[in-house]
Amino acid sequence: MFHPQNTKPMRRVLLLTDFSEIARNASIYALKMFEKEMVHFELLNVFDVEFSGSPYIMQVKEEMAEESKRGLRKELSLLHAKFPNARIEPASRFGTMTEVIKKEIADYVPELLVLGCKGESALEHFLLGSNALEIIKHVHFPMLVVPCKAHFAPPAKIAFATDMKDVDISKIAKPLTLLIENYNSELLFLNVVEEQYINRIEAEEKIASHFPGLKLSFHFIDNEGDVCKSILKWMDDNDATLLTLVRHHHSFFERIFNPHIIKKMVRHPHHPMLILHEKE
Repeated sequence: MFHPQNTKPMRRVLLLTDFSEIARNASIYALKMFEKEMVHFELLNVFDVEFSGSPYIMQVKEEMAEESKRGLRKELSLLHAKFPNARIEPASRFGTMTEVIKKEIADYVPELLVLGCKGESALEHFLLGSNALEIIKHVHFPMLVVPCKAHFAPPAKIAFATDMKDVDISKIAKPLTLLIENYNSELLFLNVVEEQYINRIEAEEKIASHFPGLKLSFHFIDNEGDVCKSILKWMDDNDATLLTLVRHHHSFFERIFNPHIIKKMVRHPHHPMLILHEKE
């Protein structure tokens, strides 16, 4: 396990990989995003044996472990060729995907989890395809979901889609505020309007109190038709390159961003998503 030598704790970011181009693109995106920061990265590959009742289970597990380590060595070489000064530590772990990720988060204590996803509708059954949705659902931790065709550019404008309901953003917004401060980004709150009445001025003042000194603006779209398409169009129209969402446990995320829409959002080919999780 990595332990920084200096007194100031080094920031930590957990990168998931299955050695695909999709995963590599997400890692490159994150390495560029934090290139000027003191950040330690852990590159995590998770492997599992589907048929645990097989008499050859130990042999299969050993072979998969070696394959995982070989893949990590190759991946490190490719990433270091682009980022020779990056601090990246490989980690090969056996077990079920979400449980391994939860344990790794507890042990490694990163500030952010980074994963890739396909940017088209075809299903992919490996880690960074359809399973990205399972990770979003079951791993309640800040995560950056990077589509396969996304390329990092300093985020001048970051969209934050919300229903303006009472969520204590201050407890979960650290990854977002650090990003905004690093790039002097403008934060655009996009209220997806529902029928229920909300005191907009009061809601805006409360949200603004969580982001003192930052450039904020508030915008509204109607919750009609294809919400996914409406948000992505609004982002394009307003030059926002990163979308932030809070995954409520029982609220906005489930009502408006149902699994079908979330699937469309994470597969949009260009806009990464920063997903924050409301504290339980």
